Amino acid sequence: MKRLLAILIVIAILVYAYFNYIEDRRFNPPSDYDYPISEQIDTEFYDQSVVSEYYGLALEIGNFARSSWTHDGVDVRSPDFVNDKASIKTRHYNQMIKTADLIRDRLIESKTYKDQGYTKDQIKMIMEQGITPEDLELRKMSYLLGLTRGANGAAVWELQKMLNTMGDSIPEDGIFNLITTNRLKEFQTTNDLFPSGEVDEKTLKALLK
Repeated sequence: MKRLLAILIVIAILVYAYFNYIEDRRFNPPSDYDYPISEQIDTEFYDQSVVSEYYGLALEIGNFARSSWTHDGVDVRSPDFVNDKASIKTRHYNQMIKTADLIRDRLIESKTYKDQGYTKDQIKMIMEQGITPEDLELRKMSYLLGLTRGANGAAVWELQKMLNTMGDSIPEDGIFNLITTNRLKEFQTTNDLFPSGEVDEKTLKALLK
């Protein structure tokens, strides 16, 4: 009899402890409900509404998860899929995370371009018009296109500097003479290009690599 009573007391204590644990969890939801804000994003993104959406969504994700647990007893991270309410809340929770991740990746991509020296306008062109960074660089250096023997000036000087970073030194005097012509032809041959001695688009792309 005493043994049975002792067993019942132990069971009662365990049940009491369990319900206290559940109640405590209900009002103290896990901290990892919070969506982690990335420190690698471009906080000065050209469209500030996107940054605001990211921060707002990050806050909403944590609040929604805690609210689901506190008011409905639904843990959206490991739901009971037999429960329709739990399934609906979990799908909504996961969709918010997916959206936040997409925005985060976009802002991280922008930060990467910014660290490479691109301006906000250039980043906007890259991300909205599908223009590659290589295309932008080609446009920026397009003043070198068409240079050939007999030309002179700052553009030739820039070309000579670029050639000198890829081989033997030639005079950087801004004069497209025989020395510069031969060096350019050598560069073209090395890069499987027709050795025309003229800066065409293919040659400029190779120079910019």
